[in-house]
Amino acid sequence: MSENKTLYTSNDLSLNQAHSYTLLLQVEVNSFSYAIVHGKQLLAWGENFNTDELRDPDQLRDILTANYKEVLIGLDAEAATLLPKSLYEPGRVNEIARLLDVKDNEKVFSQLLDDDNVIIYKADETLTYAVKDLDNQYVFHKDAGFIKAIPNDYPTSSNLYLNIGHDKVSIVNYKYNKLRFNNTFSIKNHEELAYFCALVAKELQLEPKDMRLVLSGEINDTDGYFNYLKDFFGQVRLSSITILDAPYDIQSHKLLAIAALLLCV
Repeated sequence: MSENKTLYTSNDLSLNQAHSYTLLLQVEVNSFSYAIVHGKQLLAWGENFNTDELRDPDQLRDILTANYKEVLIGLDAEAATLLPKSLYEPGRVNEIARLLDVKDNEKVFSQLLDDDNVIIYKADETLTYAVKDLDNQYVFHKDAGFIKAIPNDYPTSSNLYLNIGHDKVSIVNYKYNKLRFNNTFSIKNHEELAYFCALVAKELQLEPKDMRLVLSGEINDTDGYFNYLKDFFGQVRLSSITILDAPYDIQSHKLLAIAALLLCV
C-alpha cells in the first residue's frame, strides 16, 4: 500500500463548522480515502489510510469524530449485479443475492443506481463495522457516484470509462446515455489492465482502434500504464469531469470517484 497522506487542507477548514460540511469516504478492505467538502468546495483530502483508523481514530481523530451534516460512504464491493428497476422487488433481494455467493462475513445491499437499474452488491462486514459509529451516514456502492458522473461527459458508445484504484479497475460503458456495461477487475500490472479493456471491448463488439479510454483515479498521463494503453487503443485521455471546486494543482480525475459520491444524494 502507498504511504498514507493528507494531500490537501484548505485554510477555510474549521471543524467547528463541521455541521455544515459533508464527509466523503471511499472504504476498501485495507484502506480508505477521505474528503471534506462544503457545498462544492473541497476543504480537505487524504488517501491510503488504514481502515483501523476508522475503527480507532488516531492520526485523523479530529476529522473522523467531528459532527458532520452528512457522511457519504462508498463501500468496496466483493461482487455486484445490476437488475432492471422494473424487475426489482425488495422482498426478493436475498433470493437474487444468492447469485453473489454471499458468505457469513458479508452483508448484502441494494440501491437504486439510476432511472433504469438497481445495484445489488455484497461487502465485507469488516467494512460496515469500521464505519458503524459515524453519524448521519449514507452508504453506497463505491462506484455509484463515478457511474452517475459519466453522463456529464456526453459519452459515446465507443467510450470506456476507467476508474483505477490500488489493485482494481472499474470499467463503465454507456450507449445512448444509458448504462450498458459496468464491472470491476483485479489487476496487478499494466498488461492486465490492457487485457481487461480488450476483453470488455470484445464483449461490446468494439474494435480497440476505434475505442476511446477515459481514465480517472490513480493514474497520470506520464506513467507507464497510460503510455501502454496508448499503444493498443484509439484514444486515451484523462477524465475532465469536474465535481468539486478545488485548487488548480489538484487533478480532478484523481478526485472523481470520491467527489462523485455527492451525486448519490
